[in-house]
Amino acid sequence: MIDKKHDSFFDEENNPEDRKSDELMKMLDGYDKKIKTYAKGDKASGKVTRIGSDYIYVDIGSKNEAIMKASEFMGEEGAVSVNIGDEVSGFITSQSAGETIISKSLGGQSVGVDTLYDALNSKVPVQGKVTGVAKAGLTVKIMGHRAFCPISQVDIKFTVDVNEYLNKTLDFVISRITEGGKNIVLTRIPLFEAGMEEQMKKLEDAVNTHAVMKGKISKIAEFGLFVQTGDVEGLVHISEVSWERAQNLGDSFTVGQDVEFIVLKVERKEQLRNSKISLSIKQMFDNPWTKVSQTIKVGDAIDGKVTRLADFGAFVEIIPGAEGLVHISEMAWGKRVHHPSEVVKPGQLVKVTVLAIDENKKSVSLTLKDVADDPWNGIGERFAVGTDAAGVVARKAKFGYFIDLSEGVTGLLVFANMTADKKDALKPGDNVTVSVESIDIDNRRISLSMGVSEVRKESEDTKQYLKEQKAKTEKKEASSTEFGAALLEAMKAKKK
Repeated sequence: MIDKKHDSFFDEENNPEDRKSDELMKMLDGYDKKIKTYAKGDKASGKVTRIGSDYIYVDIGSKNEAIMKASEFMGEEGAVSVNIGDEVSGFITSQSAGETIISKSLGGQSVGVDTLYDALNSKVPVQGKVTGVAKAGLTVKIMGHRAFCPISQVDIKFTVDVNEYLNKTLDFVISRITEGGKNIVLTRIPLFEAGMEEQMKKLEDAVNTHAVMKGKISKIAEFGLFVQTGDVEGLVHISEVSWERAQNLGDSFTVGQDVEFIVLKVERKEQLRNSKISLSIKQMFDNPWTKVSQTIKVGDAIDGKVTRLADFGAFVEIIPGAEGLVHISEMAWGKRVHHPSEVVKPGQLVKVTVLAIDENKKSVSLTLKDVADDPWNGIGERFAVGTDAAGVVARKAKFGYFIDLSEGVTGLLVFANMTADKKDALKPGDNVTVSVESIDIDNRRISLSMGVSEVRKESEDTKQYLKEQKAKTEKKEASSTEFGAALLEAMKAKKK
């Protein structure tokens, strides 16, 4: 009986070289499973491994490197705009003899209708030159064939002037072919939306992380700023532009300006291009109104800068990011201000006094008037009730005249407190003498009269005279009555 332990026939089982070979085969088998396979029209992405004069080599995970034309990455100055290690993507346009060619889109060479159908089915982008424009859309030449792109399919953004596309070479996707290739309809929307999905995910992640993002202002409207970030457009509502009260955004921003923002909300729609993205510029910064009450108090005199003017007053920056309002009535003592520009101008440094603070409404009332120079100080002593005062007619109103008594002090002379001959006799600028009827310091009102004090005095004198005459008459009548009674009694006695 043969002992297998000593039979050299079985020694190959334990041959070290054979074991290494088996392990290598297993590794190669695992490697083959990791190799990616592609079909014509598939989208492929990879890193640039080499850059040649005519081609760029890309590792897309297949057995061999894929190649792309360097001309697809030429910058404005004619230099290749990618570097080794950069991630690029394209579509498989050809696979033959172990060579894989990828491209951002099919080129402009003339091809048969079958190739167009292949592009239609695989959704591979095709390059086309815009040869004509109309309200309905663009006439495009693609690979020797005439095609049409409706205006609604040109861009995800509203197209103001289609003439901007004339004679440009753009990428399209074929959406329909009829009549054997005589009617070819194109669209550009899938090209935009292909990149939008990844951008939408970044924006949604940014909502939770409050990450600061960058974009360019694409349009300025009364209600806010439209900001473009990649192929996605969001809106910064006017209430989210600044912690300060924003008015005319065109004064502070321009189309094309770079801005930073955070994403507040992303509302996805079935068509990504219709999604609503809410952005904010102001929320990148701390709310300055949380510091207002800690920084200033009513009665404080503070320095500020005039930021803007309105018909009703001037806005003054009191701390960075927070404004207060100087109403037009609080701009000067002693003169009527018709517009804030008569007193201040934007950018001017001013000293103001805080009149009121309303944190809920985020408002601060200010005054430019110096409290120490208030012309109403001591008004009761200077214009005592019952005394006469000299003044100048300021203007006439429906109910009477406004009389300037001194700088910053104006009284009201109503028609009821005037003699009839004076009611229509006065005109602005006339010097007059009036009597002070009453003073309301809290509401800063002085009631005046003209000529009626003399009438009142004469009336009182007349009443006093009549009263005295009445008393004398009653006394005389009483005496006469007593004499008559005595005479009557005497006559009666004599008859007896």
